[in-house]
Amino acid sequence: MAMRRVERTLPVLATLAYVVAGAAAGAAARNTARVFDYYALVLSWVPSYCQSEGTARNDGQCEAPQRAPFRLHGLWPQYEEGWPEECPIGKRPWVPDRVIREMRDIMPSKSLLIHEYRVHGTCSGLDPWQYFGVARELYERVSVPERFRAPEADRVLSPEAIESEFLAANPWLKPEMIAVSCRRRNLLDIRICFGRDLFPRACGANEDQKRLCPATTIDVPPVKP
Repeated sequence: MAMRRVERTLPVLATLAYVVAGAAAGAAARNTARVFDYYALVLSWVPSYCQSEGTARNDGQCEAPQRAPFRLHGLWPQYEEGWPEECPIGKRPWVPDRVIREMRDIMPSKSLLIHEYRVHGTCSGLDPWQYFGVARELYERVSVPERFRAPEADRVLSPEAIESEFLAANPWLKPEMIAVSCRRRNLLDIRICFGRDLFPRACGANEDQKRLCPATTIDVPPVKP
C-alpha cells in the first residue's frame, strides 16, 4: 500500500517540478537584455521630493535654486505589462565616473545613476554611455510648461490638467503617451513613453493613469527660487 502511494505521488511531484522549472525559465526570459517593448522616460518633480524627504536628508538639490524642477529619474525598458529588471549582462554593471559627472546636471546623485543602470539600463542592451546618452536625448526633447518653472505658491491641479499643460507645450505628444503619478496626493513624476526606435508611442498598462494617481486633484509644491 505504501508503495502504491509513492508511485501515485511521483507523477505529481514530477508535474510540480516541471511547472516550477517552466516558471523559472519564463522569468529568466522576461529579464533578458534587449527584450522589452518600449521605454518610459520618468521625470521627477523635485519640490515634492524635497518636501517629503530631501530637505530632511540635507540633500543639496533642495537648497539650491530649482531651475530645472523636473529632473531625470530614469529611462525604464517596459513590457506591455510589467517590466524587466537587473538583466544579466555577463559582467558586473559598472558606470564610469565620467558618465556620472556628465549626467549630474540632469540627475540628482551618483547613487541614483548607478542604481538606474543596474536595474534598468542593463535591460536596454546598451552600455552606460549609450544608455545615458539616449536618456539625455529623450529628456531634452521634452519641453517643460512655463508655469512649472516659475516660483509661486502651491498649486492644486488634476492629473488631467497637468497632462494638458505638457500636451500644449509638446505638440508631438498625444494623451496616450503620457501619465502622471502621485504620492500622498503630491505630484511625484511625469512619465512619457517612447518606442525602441525612440519615437513617441502609446504607453502600456504600467502607466495606467488611475493606478499611478487615482486622486482627482493633487498638490504641486512650489519651485525654490
